[in-house]
Amino acid sequence: MPANRKVKGFFSVDRGAFRCAAAGGLNSAIAYLIMARGTGPDNHTTQWSANAIEKYTGISRPSAKRAVTDLLDRGIWKKTREGKHPIYQAVPGNEIPCGPFTAVEQEVVAAIRHGEPLPQGDPIEAFEALKAKGFIQATGGGGRKQALRVNEEAVAALAEPVPVWLPNSLVDGAADEVPPIELIRQTRSLPALRLLVEFYEVQFLPIFGGIPREMLQAEFDRLRVGERGPFIVWGFREKHCIGSYRLARPFFTGKTELGDDGTRYDEGWDGSFWPAVETLTTLGLVVRVGMLLDGDDPEAEIIHSYGVNGGEPAERELARIAHEAAAAMMSDEQLWRAEMEGYPHLVPVQKHIAHAALVEVFRLRYRPHTSASAAWYAQMKESTAEWLARYQAILTDRANRQSAA
Repeated sequence: MPANRKVKGFFSVDRGAFRCAAAGGLNSAIAYLIMARGTGPDNHTTQWSANAIEKYTGISRPSAKRAVTDLLDRGIWKKTREGKHPIYQAVPGNEIPCGPFTAVEQEVVAAIRHGEPLPQGDPIEAFEALKAKGFIQATGGGGRKQALRVNEEAVAALAEPVPVWLPNSLVDGAADEVPPIELIRQTRSLPALRLLVEFYEVQFLPIFGGIPREMLQAEFDRLRVGERGPFIVWGFREKHCIGSYRLARPFFTGKTELGDDGTRYDEGWDGSFWPAVETLTTLGLVVRVGMLLDGDDPEAEIIHSYGVNGGEPAERELARIAHEAAAAMMSDEQLWRAEMEGYPHLVPVQKHIAHAALVEVFRLRYRPHTSASAAWYAQMKESTAEWLARYQAILTDRANRQSAA
């Protein structure tokens, strides 16, 4: 059995190698992460294998052994010491022979590289998916003159070794909770596990407060409820979530369907990507945290957190006090209008910030205990305390004016 370790701390995985592991299915992807959790300070060698997989998940011993064998056979880990306590060494993604493709996808890629006809059956579907993901491109004229090529740059980028830092708690769990990796296993959602690792690679709390908005966010409609002194009170209501092509493209199938707006889009959006986002949100592994912005354009900056549905206690308290301050400025008629039109979230913003917006960023619940995480937390506490004091001052001023009236 693996030695007992503190839940705090973090370990590193190679994003490219994980993508290769995930091509073997859910058990192989989970096995890769658990073996990586057992690496030492070098984040490179491990003695964790089937025993650890069985300990930390509901995967049976025979299935755990099959997963480890799959990773070894495909060159994702290599055994450097035999015996009762073998040692395994991680292989960088760009050195894994099978690459980040399933066996059928490898067959398609090999045929195109060698200028051979595509096999019939499943490879045809694999071909369409690879083309939709940008790994196969058409060159030359149309029809019979059309030639195919493998986009080697895209393939290389897919398997490129990129370190991703994951919290130990993903595998170990926290307190008496079921470990997150086991929760995902129980959902049987490989897309959710793949997306979770991608989230950990792109999240940077000090700047974005979570996952960058251009990749994933929930947007809100805005209503001008009224104004008082130097402030405009804005009301906000949730509109929809938007995701980036970059995040969703790995889930594309090459099959399209007609959207409500009359445009065609890949089935992977609703078939894999959005269900994966929903799974991670439902499990509580990703939370949505409101952010008040100084504009409604992509380059707008965060004014402060506004924890409508989630976030740290200070962020949720800030949303509550901001709403109270806004409500105190408005008449009963104005508040009734905001309620009737479905804008439940109020905030006072200085008039010169004419295009204030509210969005929700997606933030990972379990965070690696890194210096960046610590810096963000200190920054968040300082910022929320400052804005809490400002909104409290508005409430105090309104109360004093009413008492004097």
